[in-house]
Amino acid sequence: MRQVVIPKNELSEFDLPRVCVITGQTEGITFQPVKFAYYPRWLLIFAPLAAVIVLLIAALLTKRAQGTLPFSEEGWAQWKRAKLVYGLSFLGTIAVLFGSIFTFAGNARTGGYLMVAVLVAVLIPVVAYFVAVKGKVPQALRIDDRNITLRLPSDEAASAILMHLQAGQLSRAMPAREMRSA
Repeated sequence: MRQVVIPKNELSEFDLPRVCVITGQTEGITFQPVKFAYYPRWLLIFAPLAAVIVLLIAALLTKRAQGTLPFSEEGWAQWKRAKLVYGLSFLGTIAVLFGSIFTFAGNARTGGYLMVAVLVAVLIPVVAYFVAVKGKVPQALRIDDRNITLRLPSDEAASAILMHLQAGQLSRAMPAREMRSA
């Protein structure tokens, strides 16, 4: 998996090559709308201490980017499946937390079971991330005011996008060089 820095305003079908960002295929490509969000990962260190405060700070520091990326049918299906599994994992977490609280709360003998249930609830999205998301779909590594840094599962797509963006930078720089030499 390679990292690619793409200017936010070039996250579109007009500025990206027709190569699937997941599979690397170049046939049957369609551009699909995507949204990314990034928050500093160091915030998670404080989650056990003050989850509400971490959520508020994360909401304030979250940067967002949206645009379109090229996908094959297979790649788009994989993207949608990863989003669904990861989203459902949070519903599973809530269900396990509430179910365990209602089942084990108030009984001193079942306190250990409650702690195990809370641990399982926390692990559900972590496992879903490693099973469905990590290395399988494009991931935002960083978003700033101008650029988005993505980790793409397809090395072919990353290479094609990098070459395409570099060629665009060279073509924009050429007229300035020609004007100086004249």
